[in-house]
Amino acid sequence: MSDQKGQDSAESVWHAAATGHGQALGPVNGHDPRSGGTPPDSGRDPLPDLPPPAAPLSAVASGHTPPASPQISPEPVPYDDVPSRARHAVPFPHAPSPLPDGDTAQSFRVLADHLADWESWEDADGKVVFVTPACQRITGYSLESFRANARFIEGIMHPEDLPLWRKHREMVASGAEMVEVEVRVRTQDGRERWLACTSRRLHDAEGTSQGVRFSGRDVTDRKIMLTQMKHQAWHDPLTGLPNRALCLDRIDRSLHRARRGVDNVCAVAFLDLDRFKVVNDSMGNSAGDQVLREVARRLAENTRTIDTVSRLGSDEFILLLDEVRSEEEALITVQRICTSLEPPLEVAGRQIRISASVGVVMNRGGGNADEMLRNANIAMHHVKEHGGDGMAVFQPSMLEQAMNLMQLEIDLHRALDNNEFFLVYQPIMSLHDRRLTGFEALVRWNHPDRGIVGPSEFIPVSESTGQIHQVGHWVLAEACRALAAWREQQPSMRSVIMHVNLSARQLSQPGLVEQVAAVLRETGLPARCLKLEVTETMLMENPDYANLVLRRLKEIGVRLCIDDFGTGYSSLSYLQQFPIDTLKVDQSFVARMCREPGHFKIVQAVVALAHSLGLDVVAEGVEEEEQRIMLSELSCEGGQGYLFSRPVPGEDVPGLFVDRSRH
Repeated sequence: MSDQKGQDSAESVWHAAATGHGQALGPVNGHDPRSGGTPPDSGRDPLPDLPPPAAPLSAVASGHTPPASPQISPEPVPYDDVPSRARHAVPFPHAPSPLPDGDTAQSFRVLADHLADWESWEDADGKVVFVTPACQRITGYSLESFRANARFIEGIMHPEDLPLWRKHREMVASGAEMVEVEVRVRTQDGRERWLACTSRRLHDAEGTSQGVRFSGRDVTDRKIMLTQMKHQAWHDPLTGLPNRALCLDRIDRSLHRARRGVDNVCAVAFLDLDRFKVVNDSMGNSAGDQVLREVARRLAENTRTIDTVSRLGSDEFILLLDEVRSEEEALITVQRICTSLEPPLEVAGRQIRISASVGVVMNRGGGNADEMLRNANIAMHHVKEHGGDGMAVFQPSMLEQAMNLMQLEIDLHRALDNNEFFLVYQPIMSLHDRRLTGFEALVRWNHPDRGIVGPSEFIPVSESTGQIHQVGHWVLAEACRALAAWREQQPSMRSVIMHVNLSARQLSQPGLVEQVAAVLRETGLPARCLKLEVTETMLMENPDYANLVLRRLKEIGVRLCIDDFGTGYSSLSYLQQFPIDTLKVDQSFVARMCREPGHFKIVQAVVALAHSLGLDVVAEGVEEEEQRIMLSELSCEGGQGYLFSRPVPGEDVPGLFVDRSRH
């Protein structure tokens, strides 16, 4: 240990021992190590009287154990003015120890040189009197720099952590035996390193403070990992935007600020991409992820620094507008942000246009984040229900409607079990001779509190919840069972056809064909007596799959009909490929065909198109004799509507058929 490093270590330990014992700095065995060289007795280690590190200086100098320490609370003691915590603890044990010989001092010096952790001691004036090479490895500053300047450690402390460092040092100097703290130091090359530091008071045998011992561990990697984990806990991994948890936290903070200021208003916009599922289904999840990242980028780039853009999940985003002055300002801001989505996105070599449905809610500090998010979501769904690609401001009536829908959903779960559904049947007549040719089965709900509920209210809810599968199966089975029974009672009804509507979710469900075949077997109804109705919009959502399902239904003998024709969109090339038997003209055209030439021409064109494809036609909503005559002149085969009969209960159908057959 004759090199400079060894001399530095020896001198550092010598300083520490002298100061820690409460002794004045002076020569050892007649020689001052600070002067360089070796002492007169070169056969001895230059530092023979150093205690081992396990024995405190006060015990070695006095030869006895210091007074017992006062009771210290084990609970953490928080600082009032800093975010970190410092903890008092019981001091390390003091015990007498014999003075070490030269070999022990040599061992101590070797250990000090190889300590991985920070170890430095300061005297009462803040001058570093002992420092290990680990301090140089951590900071890049030489050991001479540590010793040459009073309060050197304070000088390399991060400015934000300096008050904490000073306060914890004051606590030790004031009597605390041990205080723990985490701080940042600035390295020589300008980087930051985190130290988990334990500071202990150095005192002499009488308990007089002689300085502070700092033991620190470099926890920078742990801090980085914790920072990353915290970021992951609060941010969406795909887009890097704040996630739901952070979004709610920031909304709550914004509401708190709004409560304190008369003019402070915050707004939350719930943004849901329109038809995003089509992108995922047609181009794959990777393309969908690319769209989400680009949407996130555009939203973030067009918001103010005080605002927050969050990704709630899937294709849902939240805009928090802080400190807006009015609803008008908020709506203008949201509209400007949403305009950034208009330019097409380049995805997998294709240009995609994205639109969004946006619900906006204003707040001056009332309520909480969950309520604001709920209300904005309700307003967004209001836009969705009206076609999407727009914006709506939340109104209390929307919440009432949403609560009613939720209750309706709850009630739907028990409706089947309680036999609350029933069917009515509307006759389908031949327009030529008024002969009864079939019935359309229409489901109704006998709600215990609300009375009779029409399908327009509960079918959309059952479709959104998936209950339509159970409801649809019940309707199919009940209608087939009813017609099979009527055929047994009235042999003249054997040519009658039962029309049953299929929903979009039923058409797309696996096993539909097998389900229909099973119902026909169980009820004994011939397949030719069942006609399933679908809308053209349903067919065009996935025409190839729809065509496959329809052809399989056709193979088991079931007839097929396109309902409400003319109100959706369809391709004539697809239309001629579908194995359809019948087109139904929507009642909106029939109702005005006698008064508006345009609607008459539409009906005329639909009938001509159907006949050209070999299909028959049924007109819906026939309420006037004039309509029946005009439709008959167009060679429209069938019709249904109040002109012939309202929907009737099942028990009235046989009698109705008898009455009709007599005419």
